[in-house]
Amino acid sequence: MAVDGARARAGNLVHYDTIVLGAGIAGLAFASRLLQANQTASGANRLRILEARGRIGGRIASVHVQDCRLDTGANWIHGTGNADRPNPLMDILPHKRYRPMKGFVLFQAPNAERDFTGTSGRIAGECLKEVSPDRTAHLTCPATTITSTNSDGGLLIPAHVARLTVSCSEKAIAEVQDLAATIPAKVAKHTSVLQALVNTKAFHDAFQLVPREYRGTLGAMFQGVENMEAAPLLAQTTEPGRPESEPGVGLLEYAVDDFDGEQAFLQDGYGPIIDEIARPVVEAGAIALETVVTRVDWTRNPIVIETRRGNFTAREVVCTFPLGVLKDSGKDALFVPNLPADKQEAIERLGFGTLDKIFSIYSRPWWNDEIYSSVIKNGLIRTETRGENDLPDSFLGFTSELSGISVGRNGSVSPDVYRLPIVNLHSLTGQPVLCAFVSCKTATTIEGMKDEDISRLFHRTLTQWFGIEPPRPDAVHVTRWAQDPYSRGSYSHLITGLSEARHRETIQKPIINEGGGVLRFAGEHCSRDHFAMVHGALLDGWRAADASLRHSQ
Repeated sequence: MAVDGARARAGNLVHYDTIVLGAGIAGLAFASRLLQANQTASGANRLRILEARGRIGGRIASVHVQDCRLDTGANWIHGTGNADRPNPLMDILPHKRYRPMKGFVLFQAPNAERDFTGTSGRIAGECLKEVSPDRTAHLTCPATTITSTNSDGGLLIPAHVARLTVSCSEKAIAEVQDLAATIPAKVAKHTSVLQALVNTKAFHDAFQLVPREYRGTLGAMFQGVENMEAAPLLAQTTEPGRPESEPGVGLLEYAVDDFDGEQAFLQDGYGPIIDEIARPVVEAGAIALETVVTRVDWTRNPIVIETRRGNFTAREVVCTFPLGVLKDSGKDALFVPNLPADKQEAIERLGFGTLDKIFSIYSRPWWNDEIYSSVIKNGLIRTETRGENDLPDSFLGFTSELSGISVGRNGSVSPDVYRLPIVNLHSLTGQPVLCAFVSCKTATTIEGMKDEDISRLFHRTLTQWFGIEPPRPDAVHVTRWAQDPYSRGSYSHLITGLSEARHRETIQKPIINEGGGVLRFAGEHCSRDHFAMVHGALLDGWRAADASLRHSQ
């Protein structure tokens, strides 16, 4: 990079055949595929990756705090696949450690339980074909404060009730996913996940099956969709600055042909997989770190790329910037001129949301102590492979210190507590760490808080859940993906009434200017069936590389 920078500062444009913008998994997949296919080609200036950060990996990242590795980005393989159709990630580093999540406990919503009969709030949906988006406009409540860090007896739900409550909510969401695969795409486009959810038989059955005193907890469980998709269910949970997502995540979100198999947690993180994919690119010395791209003039051949470390030209440019960056590209004047109208429409109509993590790091896993583990075992929902004395991989509960919603039995949506899932990293990685997940508007709320205030909120919440004050953490680490200038969020989603699969396909199509210069796009947001997934970014990087190779023949 020093040579490139010196030449650029001297007034020379450093030229490459192909320049990749971004060293996330899509950019690395593209570059490694291109290098492997052109092993016999000559010339030192064939390929260069320009990466703004001082590291590779993009939204796959880790930090070390108190000697603990914290995976701040992706953690899971979503669908390991099967013998006929394996997930390509399973062939990379076959010795990797992974396993599905085993066992969890559920804590009751801290507010006084109510029988959600729908006497307040507004109906989320009555008929799939008739409900208009404005029927899901509701008020949100301000966060309330827990006045004491002690509670009597804790909030753990007995195992048999917890199993029923979770099972009922999972069946309702599974029914929504089944519906997405069967109804016409035109209907699914204008149907929100929330509308579909409250019309399922499993949703209505749930409020009959779950005991009356736990129906409030059941209603608040459905916020889990927002954690899974990094997408709001309705306008009032949409994060600031993303008004296009106010109609809520659309049913087309689930109308995809993704991989079957388990949802597997990578116990050693994604770092080794990134290193393996990047190996040929690193060996070729093709990555320039800390090189922030400020402008791309795509109208000429070669295309001109301006950076804070000098200027470059290339016959072909592959942009793997996240959708969040592309959404702001107009106001940032990133592309000169602005991208064509069809590209701009596609970028605007797709959703992009935030999922953040709160890591609480301790000197020891206090939840394994008898005083806490005896409480946990009373509510432990075991899987078939979970030992009798094993503690859960996750805790699921709620906090009234963050604003959330509950869905009532008649489909009404009311302001309520926030659903807070916590992963027990000690059982998965051996590290004394608890990791909580927050998404959408709540994620941006957390990002605006000081770490010490977040740590105290987390501690009060755990105290209330267990009814016993646990040890305070030694450290806390909070991801802030919405504030990261090189991601501006976490991953993409489909918005009710706006987004379609064709928008992803539109972004895939290269721009070929009058001089023959080529501007391509790649990333999870371009993937038709695997968006929001690591394997989606991997596959789309390969797709773009194969298209590039065909074009150059």
